[in-house]
Amino acid sequence: MPLPRAAMAFVDELKQRKVVRVAVAYLVVAWLGVQVASIALPAFDAPGWVLRVLMLVMALGFPLALILTWAIDLTPDGPRYSPGGVGRKRMFAISAGLGVLALGWYFLGQPAWREGKPGATDAAATSSSSAPAKVAVEKTAANERSIAVLPFVNMSGDPANDYFSDGLAETTLDMLAQVHDLKVIARTSSFAFKGKNSDMREIGRALDAAHLLEGSVQQAGNTVRITAQLIRARDGTHLWSHRYDRELTDVFKIQDEIAGEVVKALQLALPAAEQKRLTGKRTDNVAAYQEYLRGNALLPNRRMPEMRKALAHFERAIALDPGYAAAYSAAGMTLSLLRNYGGELSADEANRRLRYSEQALKLDPGLGEAYAARGALREHQLDLKGAEEDYRRAIELSPNFATGLQWYAEFLNNQLGETSRALPFIERAAELDPLSPVIRNELASTLATSGQFDRALALNSELVRTHPTYAGAYQLRARLFESKGDLVQTLQAWDNLSRIDPDAVRMQAGRCETLARFGALTEALACADQIDRRSGSEQATVSLRAVLSQASGDTDRALALLARQQPPDPWNQIELLLATNHPADAMLILQQVDPGLFIQPVPKLESNYSWDAIAAGAALIGTGATAQGRDLLQRALQANKKHPIVQMQFGRGWSDAIAWSLLGDQDRACASLREAVAAGYTLNIEGLDHYAFLKPLHAQPCYQQALAPARARNAAQIAAARKAGLL
Repeated sequence: MPLPRAAMAFVDELKQRKVVRVAVAYLVVAWLGVQVASIALPAFDAPGWVLRVLMLVMALGFPLALILTWAIDLTPDGPRYSPGGVGRKRMFAISAGLGVLALGWYFLGQPAWREGKPGATDAAATSSSSAPAKVAVEKTAANERSIAVLPFVNMSGDPANDYFSDGLAETTLDMLAQVHDLKVIARTSSFAFKGKNSDMREIGRALDAAHLLEGSVQQAGNTVRITAQLIRARDGTHLWSHRYDRELTDVFKIQDEIAGEVVKALQLALPAAEQKRLTGKRTDNVAAYQEYLRGNALLPNRRMPEMRKALAHFERAIALDPGYAAAYSAAGMTLSLLRNYGGELSADEANRRLRYSEQALKLDPGLGEAYAARGALREHQLDLKGAEEDYRRAIELSPNFATGLQWYAEFLNNQLGETSRALPFIERAAELDPLSPVIRNELASTLATSGQFDRALALNSELVRTHPTYAGAYQLRARLFESKGDLVQTLQAWDNLSRIDPDAVRMQAGRCETLARFGALTEALACADQIDRRSGSEQATVSLRAVLSQASGDTDRALALLARQQPPDPWNQIELLLATNHPADAMLILQQVDPGLFIQPVPKLESNYSWDAIAAGAALIGTGATAQGRDLLQRALQANKKHPIVQMQFGRGWSDAIAWSLLGDQDRACASLREAVAAGYTLNIEGLDHYAFLKPLHAQPCYQQALAPARARNAAQIAAARKAGLL
């Protein structure tokens, strides 16, 4: 449809007066000007409002340029006011409309108008607590208040300086992690993109982070140039950038400035106490700081040689600065890891671990990592109440401390048997560190013990594929396949672990325990001998040897080995004492480690460990408190109904049969044995054969009949493993 004649005349007049040409030229020049300014202004330390004012001036100048172009003609005699009253009024109206659109374009482009009023996000994301369930409810609000600090690029040309550029980013990350209202992705995940030319939007999606901080470090002698940029992940927009040229001794001040500027750019209002924690220096000693960074860089893969080197770096940092709380905390945590992966610590190492944990808290009572270090120590000492208090305090002080959340989840799951409480904490840790093999492995373990076995196995298989050199994944894989009764795949997993980290003898002792549970007692003993030769001590296998002696019927040797266990594992002690007919001694330990089992009336059983209450019932009956023991056994049988028979760690196994036998109902005990075998459970039969308090059950013909298929299945598995060259 052709335009009306008046409209055609107006368009022709616009062209004649060069208004269209000026409009296009103005928009192009304005756009280029904004792009140049957004890059250049931060380099001159210009505050953010300067760019906003420039954009506003350009927006307001657009209609003014159109008006002047319409109203003024450039003639050989100079500028002359153009005639045309009606046209001039029309042009003023159009220019005013364009001015309104320009202002709208400017203001709607600002985050405060696009996302709501400046304080809206603060109100939506209330202060984080230690309860991950609350965080999950507020996930939409929390994601906008999230950041990943990427490894800074080492521009010095010397790869040996990587630890410094990485450490600068890591320490900045650590400072930001102190902000309670900010989700900070952990180092292991954000550093997974080191050396990769990944798109910022892709990184943001992978880490579930709304903002990314990247930078570069160029070190020359005693001077350093650091560039930092804050980027909005969803569109790659640069929100803030700055360059710092300083002496190396000013590195701590630079960290404070970067963290402070990031917090401002994210529009986070911090209380004074939190600002102090954010910018508080951990050391003024550059050499100590560098040793601390070198140590941290060696920990993520949890390999024994690397962890020993990390400990040496932390101890050098302590020697250089005896007031460095973070170094003490890191040294204490590393010693805990060395014990967990490599076996018992020497007396000297145990004393240092205690001293480091105490000194870290003395120097900085507000350091979350220090409470986690002491929590691990207390857990090892079986001070479960104190350990839980420390773990909770650690994540209250450092809500973004993924390792603290992970350790607390492990404590709840493995020590207390409270998987439902553990799951939200390990899931929160996985949100903060989604690419960490250690945390993903523990998530899979917790899923398995909660009954989500298939999901756990799928996650473990993915972990083995993506992190084939992470030993912990093979330990879990072995436990998963063992619970399925597959000895071949179980031993293959143990052998992979041994190949990847031959020094992790504590984990490797699990191979010997697997063989014992399948009934391969001779092979299990040979395995223990091999572990002892490798470690140079019998300490890693003394508990296993006690169990093997009991399973072989050598009660005296089992008790002698039990006395040598340092420190003794209380549950191994309880089981062996009951199995060897020492209920009074077992009772004394039970009353120390789980006094709640002995209160009256009989308690509601919260733990997922079915054996705890049954062991207490056996001890009570064995010491003459028959009525109380029977009540507890009945409660245990009722609680067991919520657990499957075949399940890693919390499966019922033979526990129902043991409880019914203690209650004197041998027929129901045999029926429970048959039910367990039919469900696929075949482990620990040899130990069952030598429980002294099960003699009435052993005497029943149905006992051997019920277990015969399980013994045959185990024999077939042992033969298959031998054929595969695994034995």
